[in-house]
Amino acid sequence: MTKKYKVQIKSLNKDIEEEVVLELNGVELTCHASYCPYKLGVNEFYEVEFEGIVFDDYLVEESPTQKTELRQHGDSYQYSAYGKLVRNVLHSVIEIEDDELLSDYGYLDGKYVRMNIDRLDVSFCD
Repeated sequence: MTKKYKVQIKSLNKDIEEEVVLELNGVELTCHASYCPYKLGVNEFYEVEFEGIVFDDYLVEESPTQKTELRQHGDSYQYSAYGKLVRNVLHSVIEIEDDELLSDYGYLDGKYVRMNIDRLDVSFCD
């Protein structure tokens, strides 16, 4: 089951229709809006679901620190997600669920890890 989050729209990109900057618990996230059934307003609050998309190879490794954060790579949709891996869910600023985390990285279960995300997708709830 995908977790829902309450976010505030900080900005909308007038040139790239799908790009949206959100604030979640004081953290600004630049995302690709993969599903949005209505017109969005800046400074308005919405309920959303996130998905961390990996296009090619997964890069998950044990983190030397026990931190929970999303670190953006430049001005892109790419992030490094830091958090605790519990079975197939990475508990970071958002929860990233993927069965490949359990099947390929089960040996890191219960440890703090860093995972590269190619694109942070957001779906706005109906």
